[in-house]
Amino acid sequence: MKATFTEEQRALAETARDLGAGGLAAARVMLDGGEPDDSLTAALFGGFAGVGVAEAAGGAGGGLVEVAILLEGLGRTVTPTPFVHHILALQVAHAAGHDVGAALAPDARWVLTPGGQTTAVPDGPTATAAVSVGDDHAVTVHRVEAASPRPGLDPTRPLADLRLGEVVAAARTGSPHAGLRAAAALAAEQVGVGRGAVDLAVEYAKTREQFGQPVGRFQAVAHQLADAFTGLELAWSLVLYACWALDAGAPDAAGAVHRAAAKAGEAAVFACERAMQVHGGIGITWEADPHLFLRRAIADDAWLGSARRHRQQAGAALLHRA
Repeated sequence: MKATFTEEQRALAETARDLGAGGLAAARVMLDGGEPDDSLTAALFGGFAGVGVAEAAGGAGGGLVEVAILLEGLGRTVTPTPFVHHILALQVAHAAGHDVGAALAPDARWVLTPGGQTTAVPDGPTATAAVSVGDDHAVTVHRVEAASPRPGLDPTRPLADLRLGEVVAAARTGSPHAGLRAAAALAAEQVGVGRGAVDLAVEYAKTREQFGQPVGRFQAVAHQLADAFTGLELAWSLVLYACWALDAGAPDAAGAVHRAAAKAGEAAVFACERAMQVHGGIGITWEADPHLFLRRAIADDAWLGSARRHRQQAGAALLHRA
């Protein structure tokens, strides 16, 4: 694995940040009960749905590292789009050997249902198909017959209870790595969410003054942000290695994913909490933005296994290899 991004990967990272530039404003619209402009989602599905899918299968090529770069960029502004969970589901189905041609259509909206879970599925209200991962790692694709919206912690990522219909692609029993690809990709978004929260807090600390100087000059503030930044940098390195390990078939791939997911979940929540503290009293108000990041970080951490659960599984993987 190379320690630096290629020119194409750097361009992808820049594109992801450009696409997500209006994400926070769109998230605020959804928080207040409105409908965001769907042009961003249309652009993502139209130009990036095939990222991480082999060209032979109709995709754009690249691997899980490219998927991680894209999701990290969108996570920085808590961009509200069903594209993220579509990519998670697509990665799992493709890794299991299913034909994902239908998922590359602009109007396709796939979601992941780990363990066959059909309640409180993120981005479920718009889902057209569900990729179900069983406890035996069998992957099945179902059409979604109906979706019943329900309230959730993160209004920018709507939840729904799904009723699954006919089987589009029959179950395939394969490597557990198919499901782990989704965990690694989601960890990338978590890092992005944490980084976005730190960026928000840094800008606030530069402009908010107390005792005649910016609050960012006080050690109590600066050290919190430094700790958050350091944790996220470590998490990002672990995520990139985990993505590479899965694509390369490295023997420690499973453990690498669990370590990355554990650190990313922990670091993202920590960073968002610190960002809220740095904002002081206004940080806990509805009008301020820090809680948007904290909501997303907590919801992400709960979806494919909490940081604590991944840490336990990482330990089990080490013991298994010993």
